[in-house]
Amino acid sequence: MLFKGIIPLLLFVCIFSACRKDQAILKQPGTLQFSEDTVYFDTVFTRLPGSQYPRSVNKRFMIRNPYKETVNINARLMGGSNSVYRINIDGRSAIDFKAVEILPEDSAWVFVEATLEPNSLTQPALVRDSIQFETNGNIQYIQLAAYGWDAYYLKDTVFTGNTSLLLTDKPYVIVNAAYVDSGATLNIGPGLHFYSTPNSGFTRSNGEIIEVSALNVFGTLKVNGNKSNPVIFEGDRLDNNYADVPGQWRGIHFFRFSVNNEIKHAVIKNATRGVWVDSLPQSGQYTLVIRNSIIKNISGYGILGLTAKLRVENTVISNCGANTVLMYYGGHYEFLHCSLHSNTRDPHVLANNLLRNDNKQIIRRYKLQYLFFNSIIWANGGKDVNTVGEDIDPNPSWFNDTSGYSYCYVRSKDPIRRDAGTIVTDDATKSPKFIDAGKNNLKLGAGSPAKDKGRNDLGITQDLEEKSRDSQPDMGAYEL
Repeated sequence: MLFKGIIPLLLFVCIFSACRKDQAILKQPGTLQFSEDTVYFDTVFTRLPGSQYPRSVNKRFMIRNPYKETVNINARLMGGSNSVYRINIDGRSAIDFKAVEILPEDSAWVFVEATLEPNSLTQPALVRDSIQFETNGNIQYIQLAAYGWDAYYLKDTVFTGNTSLLLTDKPYVIVNAAYVDSGATLNIGPGLHFYSTPNSGFTRSNGEIIEVSALNVFGTLKVNGNKSNPVIFEGDRLDNNYADVPGQWRGIHFFRFSVNNEIKHAVIKNATRGVWVDSLPQSGQYTLVIRNSIIKNISGYGILGLTAKLRVENTVISNCGANTVLMYYGGHYEFLHCSLHSNTRDPHVLANNLLRNDNKQIIRRYKLQYLFFNSIIWANGGKDVNTVGEDIDPNPSWFNDTSGYSYCYVRSKDPIRRDAGTIVTDDATKSPKFIDAGKNNLKLGAGSPAKDKGRNDLGITQDLEEKSRDSQPDMGAYEL
């Protein structure tokens, strides 16, 4: 019985080996087919000294053997060991490959990465190389190209004292995280562009990694953009496919005791949380004032306030996966001439002054006041859409009953806290007529029902783009 099982197996092995041995090998010069003639990386930050950051995205292309015979090819990276590029062919990494076999009418994948060296230039510089493929004497090339961009790196940087970042010749890259120390002030000048790595963390002495935000403020942050030169914060993926992808970095966090923070003419985009603000300041000032800014493409919360004191003027918050604004555990919040838009059906502006346990029982209450003036709060969807919501104890000891919406345009099927100047509708056809909410363009189009519907006693005489508001201002961040 044993021999009966072994003999067929040996015959199979012999036959298979004979087939492999007799398999035809292309002898004459051959021409391979490639899915690309150039592997192009667009722009890549140059290397942070002393590290391998950043590595480019992984690109790939296919080699195809068009012949009915097997081909054996040689391949080599022309820049050799000095090349900024790395290649992998069918799972093997090397600089020089010999006798790479591709079966008849089959194919192989080539993977390419790059780590570019600093170039001491203020503009991206083109770095080229090529891969040579040789098939029985026939030579072919695939070109490699990437623009290397030098940057100012902030790797776990702690700002102490009074520091100003003003240089605009190169971008700033936050690697892991940056911190503004207690009692310190960081001033950011107009036109600066910040990019952040995706995973920010603090490692404890026991090795445990605690997730933190990319920029953490214990002292004071002053972001001083202007109309022509806003300050931009985003993730460090420079390829076009990531231009509007949420969740690429961890946003900005203002901690308890941080006071007198200001963000003016900024764009904060593609984060997991745009702005996170903790706790009422002890001295009574605003924790944070945001003016003339845009927060968009956020996977979680556009603005998350935890017992915070916050004032927001002429600001757009849009395309947030959870809430455009979450006012949590009480606090004091003022939103004036803001435009808030979401693609979700659930309330994306939510006020809360309760702490509940896992059984939804209330275990603590917080004082809360929220005020929205001349603002638009809208969402896409069919019927029964509520854009605003509450989870509150309305007892006057905990909730200021002046809270609510004054001269706002709000989509809600349910009653909300409002005065007579607020327009509430759940009719999707009566939208505020944003020019293109899907592309975060919340400017008002012709015929908008929000035109000339704002109150004129707020003292905000210009819109987000510093266009003068007339005597009967429009609701929202933009004057039509």
